[in-house]
Amino acid sequence: MSARPRFTLAQLSYFIAAAEAGNISVAAERVHASQSALSSAIQRLERELGCDLFIRHHARGVALTASGRQLVDMARALLSQATELERAGESLQQSLRGELHAGCFVTLAPFYLPPVLTRLRSRHPELTVEVTEADGAGLHDALRSGACEIALTYRLDIADDMAFEQVTRLTPYALVSQRHPCAGRSSASLRELARAPMVLLDIPGPRGFMLGMLRRAGATPPEFIRTTSFETMRGLVAAGDGFTILNQRPRTDAAEQGPVLSLEITDAVPLALGLLRVAGVRPNRRMRAFAAECHQVARTLTAPR
Repeated sequence: MSARPRFTLAQLSYFIAAAEAGNISVAAERVHASQSALSSAIQRLERELGCDLFIRHHARGVALTASGRQLVDMARALLSQATELERAGESLQQSLRGELHAGCFVTLAPFYLPPVLTRLRSRHPELTVEVTEADGAGLHDALRSGACEIALTYRLDIADDMAFEQVTRLTPYALVSQRHPCAGRSSASLRELARAPMVLLDIPGPRGFMLGMLRRAGATPPEFIRTTSFETMRGLVAAGDGFTILNQRPRTDAAEQGPVLSLEITDAVPLALGLLRVAGVRPNRRMRAFAAECHQVARTLTAPR
């Protein structure tokens, strides 16, 4: 580990001001400091650097020593780099250019990412979004490591070091085969649905939520068929006589056009959908733009049809 400099940027700025003014009192006025504060800061800088920077002439100001002449340009370069660093930090916080590293819960990605990214490209063409798709634990890890800045996910098992901003609430619904006992109805309870096998999306988070909802309703399906694929889940429902539970409805009404049917669950428990980030980290402008589009897309996807 490299040694940390023992001087401050303020001391360097006072040094440069005195070198340019050739007078301590004039330099103090220019940097809006007292004469004693500026003089003390320069003396501390000389001690830390181990060399004298000025020749002090009583009543005639100050002049740079040979060492001071060599170091003043280096001090100017350091202050210039510090200013560039400050501007870069402000730009990263306020700019809508460059990269945003966003995350999305894997089962939400097919519904939200296409419209969100399309809207961002249209409104902010100089913004590039790199997306991480993962389950809840994977998104937590990505946020903690800095690989991800903000993530769209469910409010499931949110850790204490995370901040969650609700976007909307989703009410689960059932997808049933045409041979399910409740097929043709507009709604059913979990107990009624659970008379047939359940195709379970076996992903941490949603799996626990769905099983917990069934348990609280006293509904135990005769069989669980597990899959980690959304499309496989739909295919298994269509091929059998069972059901599954989903949170997000396709806007194309595909569920009504194929060999599966959707119906409301009378005792469903709503689930919050929102934006997750590390608590204490201020959202930059790119994160806020992503959040705004997620809110807008959520309003579109959850609007009554």
